Amino acid sequence: MSSSRPGLGPFVFLRRLAAREPAAAGAFARALRHLERGRPHEALPELDAALGEAAGGPERARVHNKRGVALIALGERDAALEAFCSAIECCEAAPAAPLVSLGNLLLESGHPNDAIDYYRAALRVEAGYALAHTNLAAALRALGDRAGSVRALRAAARAEARQAPGHA
Repeated sequence: MSSSRPGLGPFVFLRRLAAREPAAAGAFARALRHLERGRPHEALPELDAALGEAAGGPERARVHNKRGVALIALGERDAALEAFCSAIECCEAAPAAPLVSLGNLLLESGHPNDAIDYYRAALRVEAGYALAHTNLAAALRALGDRAGSVRALRAAARAEARQAPGHA
């Protein structure tokens, strides 16, 4: 099969396509792209810039939470803990995501009882947060509460189904 553009293989095409990728609307969007591509060290400066761009408490909380995620990926657990706490302090009502992130830190550190407290706190804030239900299931399973773990997994599946596109 001949081409009017000889030498243009699929990789050249993909590089050109990537070069045409539109610039993100802001530092937070650029940071998310870095995180998705497994480059937390490149995400951190963008997240710092995003803190300067953030308009209010909930937006700042979201940035601090993602900053904590990047720090965990870099193995900086203490700094991640500070970032998650900063996320919670940004709002009058604690956002669910950093509560789950704190629970994850605790669960990974071998403290499932404490993690459960954070997952349940997140679910009090946002009852349909599927990730909180899923992680609660893991913590309950770690404690040997198989029935509780199954209930939490079923709640996670229901929450995901409600959030699915095209589902009312």
